[in-house]
Amino acid sequence: MDSIILQGINTDDLKKLFKEVLEEKLSQLPKPEIKGKKSNYLNRFEVAEMLKISLPTLNNWSKSGIVQSYRIGNRVLYKPDEIDQAIQTVKNLKYKRG
Repeated sequence: MDSIILQGINTDDLKKLFKEVLEEKLSQLPKPEIKGKKSNYLNRFEVAEMLKISLPTLNNWSKSGIVQSYRIGNRVLYKPDEIDQAIQTVKNLKYKRG
């Protein structure tokens, strides 16, 4: 094991040494992937804007089961793929006569 002698080194040089070591180690870490969105869920405002409906209409659709919503705390969130699927289901029912 190497011994470290700090005698004769001032605090500025020690800080500089620590900074170099930390920068070297941090540069070796893998970079996290940053996506355009902060999450895979959409909030009520984004879904209402996407569907071009009002927030009360979106609330009614959520209650009736047309679109699936998820409540996390006091937030209501939606999965984008489930919104697309709900749109397809509505389109299919619109043209289905029986």
